[in-house]
Amino acid sequence: MAKIAVFAEIEDGAIHDICLQCMSKARALAGLDGRVVALAAGRGVSETAAKLFGYGADEVYAADHAALAGYISRPFRTLTAGWLVEQAPAAALFPATTLGLDLAASVAGVLSSAGVLYADDVRLAGDDRTARRIEFDRKVVTDYAAADGRMLIIALRDGAADAASFDAGRTGAVKAVSVAPDFVGAAKVLKRDVAKKTINLKGARVIVAGGAGVGSLENFSWIRDLASALGAEIGATRAVVDAGWLPADHQIGQTGATVKPDLYIACGISGAVQHRVGMQDSGKIIAINTDPNAPIFKIAHYRIVGDLKAVIPKLIQLLKS
Repeated sequence: MAKIAVFAEIEDGAIHDICLQCMSKARALAGLDGRVVALAAGRGVSETAAKLFGYGADEVYAADHAALAGYISRPFRTLTAGWLVEQAPAAALFPATTLGLDLAASVAGVLSSAGVLYADDVRLAGDDRTARRIEFDRKVVTDYAAADGRMLIIALRDGAADAASFDAGRTGAVKAVSVAPDFVGAAKVLKRDVAKKTINLKGARVIVAGGAGVGSLENFSWIRDLASALGAEIGATRAVVDAGWLPADHQIGQTGATVKPDLYIACGISGAVQHRVGMQDSGKIIAINTDPNAPIFKIAHYRIVGDLKAVIPKLIQLLKS
């Protein structure tokens, strides 16, 4: 009977979406006979942590303390490592977020455990206790095994699992994790500014995305017009964000969002692997590019070789006809 632990990152009163993917993977690994235990840490997290029961947790723990109001590696590491020692799970899943990656790596070091960051899959079946990661521009698949029966500590990549669905019938009592009065580190968070999200890429059914091939900020009006005609969200590659043509919350790819819309229209996107990993599981992919050998065409269901300035107006005209 496997026990799987999950570190549940709660931000602004909401469970991070990659944590919901961790919950789904943990539930699958534990099976019907296993147990999923979850830990939330922060200030005022207990109420939100209770929702983890609905997402598949059998036991939920919350460390609710002012010293944990902002993420600092040392106190979170001490708390999480101690909790994992008490729980002794076969594997612990962390979200591959900025917080989760730092915490998973530091906890693995403290516990001398097998740590794998940006894992694409996890297997726990008999002697097969491994984490899989696709590396080197997604060209190499590597399996990492935990030696000597050590705990697997894994930061799960965004998109590695579907998010857990909520079951209102699953409830329970959150168990408090005591925090000592002197539980403080050498540093403290003075101020934290979080940019407000203005779009919902993950929930979008249709996305029109632009790349460096769009050419300029002015040319992005073509992308906006097509997105407006389709009722779609607007996505972008890192090159577009770095150029300042769109804010970072539009970025899709390895360092942005991972999306799975019903329809993805890639405009002026060459198809570098860093972008493809964030959208290659879309239901249907339409690619528009002047280069007939663009890598994006290898994964596109429909390929249009041409200048987007000529192609997009025709598409909009067809949509309106």
